Amino acid sequence: MKSAPRLLDYLKIHFIVVLYAFTAILGNATSANALTIVFFRCVIAAVGLVGILYYSKTSFRISQKVLSIWLLNGVFISLHWLLFFGAAKVSTVAMCLAGLSTQTFWTSVMEPIAKKTKISWEEVFLGVLVIVALGIIFSVQQAQWLGLLMGIGAGFFGALFSVINGNFTHTHDPKLITAYEMAAAGVMTGLVWAYGLVEGGVGYIPMDWDWMWIGILAVVCTVYAYTETIHLYKVFSVFSINLVITLEPVYGILLAVFIFGQKEVMSSGFYWGTALLVLTVMVQPFLQKRSR
Repeated sequence: MKSAPRLLDYLKIHFIVVLYAFTAILGNATSANALTIVFFRCVIAAVGLVGILYYSKTSFRISQKVLSIWLLNGVFISLHWLLFFGAAKVSTVAMCLAGLSTQTFWTSVMEPIAKKTKISWEEVFLGVLVIVALGIIFSVQQAQWLGLLMGIGAGFFGALFSVINGNFTHTHDPKLITAYEMAAAGVMTGLVWAYGLVEGGVGYIPMDWDWMWIGILAVVCTVYAYTETIHLYKVFSVFSINLVITLEPVYGILLAVFIFGQKEVMSSGFYWGTALLVLTVMVQPFLQKRSR
């Protein structure tokens, strides 16, 4: 049974969303390609978490069934990040984050199926609002359709691994879950990364400041933010957390315009669509109260 969320829990989830908003910016600031960013992020995060767990004398022993689920979820996480950083590279940070916001809609469909409960039509309605907002965005930014499509794919896999992790928060240490999943994601992306490196592809070796950006992604935006998000599943539903994460485009767009300047400035229709996303987050608590 979930405990009631405290004010600190609400502040934490919004702080984490701000950190998530920085991930696309950090990824876009590196000269490395999306595969390289994800691979080194996962490796650094996995090594750091294993060290923390070993130092705290936490047992790594889990059942074979749970292990197989976590390893598969690690693959989903790697696909989520590859599409996410890839979208920022081929279009803009703003378009990438707009597509990612569909994570709310995917969650409203997946979570009831996973828990074998009745679908909440209020949550589906909120998900549809997100789709409408994306339609507005796409209608005025058609030249960046690939980035939007990849962002939507990132939202799908983001919802998928979030729903799966939500089933283990009350029975396993969030750091242990993250360590196994980061290791699996690192192995998967590492195999492809090694092949690209041997073939002499561009962007497979981080340069200069890239190491610092990737290090921040691994330690701050993964070891802390990702693990803390899993911990918050104990007090919030997966849908509620992902709905707050819908604010990531808002924070990210503001930060991107401030950091990258004119490149990230979009048309007025894009901001109307983003405003609808904000409205969705604001309406959710009232609909949930009415439903209860």
